Amino acid sequence: MAERLDRRQARTKQLLRKALLEIIAEKGVDGITVTDISNRADVNRGTFYLHYQDAPDMLRQIMNEIIMSLFALMQEMDPVVMRQYAVKDIPYPNLVRLLTEFANNADFLKVMLGPKGDPSFAQQIMTEFTSRISNRLAYWQPSDENMLIPRDYLIAYISSANFGVVKYWLETDIKLTPEEVTLILMRVSNLGPMSMTGLPNKNLIDTAKSSDVHGTP
Repeated sequence: MAERLDRRQARTKQLLRKALLEIIAEKGVDGITVTDISNRADVNRGTFYLHYQDAPDMLRQIMNEIIMSLFALMQEMDPVVMRQYAVKDIPYPNLVRLLTEFANNADFLKVMLGPKGDPSFAQQIMTEFTSRISNRLAYWQPSDENMLIPRDYLIAYISSANFGVVKYWLETDIKLTPEEVTLILMRVSNLGPMSMTGLPNKNLIDTAKSSDVHGTP
């Protein structure tokens, strides 16, 4: 009996979540009411209040659950170990798990990171990306004098590039597996973005010199 009740409650929360996301995609996050959600989900208001205080509370709870789950997996990332996998061109398991969690919540993340979503949600994830990268880099390379470019620019590039790829993956309906996206991120990080063109380094240098001489982009 209890198991049946739990399944029913889980199904109700899924219906409410689906309704919330549909409304956000249409109207944005501001001004959503309990009536909007319950009508869309075909659930009465009393049932809604068994789970949430109001619409903002519902959104806040879902956001917090996802953020805490993602942040916990980010904590397990170790760039030194990831580089060891990258050299062998093998997907780093911890990154696969993180991307799998993104995929498991793709419906919510795609809407919330989109044009009608909450910018503060994207900022929270981006801030955490930046913080993790900064902390790991400080451990890996503590000396600014040995950096080839300013530390803050490198951190900004890495965090923006990685988050940008994940966002694009979600926006394009997860056509690649977490393992495939893991290899993309690792290859770009380990070898550099220009190497991903498939051109030899000499060709890239010659092309750059030719562009400088002729004034072409």
